[in-house]
Amino acid sequence: MQPKQRSLEAFLTYKMHRLMKQHDRRMGARYTELSGLSLSEGRALVTIGSAGSLSIQELARRANLDKSQASRGAEGLVQRGLVARVPDEHDGRAVKVTLTPAGKAAYRHAFAEARAYYEGLFACLSEDEHDTFDRLLDKLLVQSERLG
Repeated sequence: MQPKQRSLEAFLTYKMHRLMKQHDRRMGARYTELSGLSLSEGRALVTIGSAGSLSIQELARRANLDKSQASRGAEGLVQRGLVARVPDEHDGRAVKVTLTPAGKAAYRHAFAEARAYYEGLFACLSEDEHDTFDRLLDKLLVQSERLG
């Protein structure tokens, strides 16, 4: 299908990017307001909490951050006592980051905030619309990976 685009603002990718930028601004402000975390730190916290121990490279991929953002985010969390560096059980030279007990409590709070925002954002869609949108985004993500 060839969509008819008359302007940049009509591109679906532009609209998705705009939506994500709005999301990032709101969540970044919320993380800062609630716990003094930057957006990168908040995203790293939620990603590590959801996945368990991660290398910085894996954290960057899963959190949709570049490696330097993931590294700075993890370092900020280490300095706050929310994350600890642990040896990688498969590679003695490598380290992973994992939540501390304080990090687990902060994760639960941050995840609840992210979930509340998500639910508020998607409240305008019916369950069928949400499911359809989710399936379509999955298809677009697969196609984007194929295109490189």
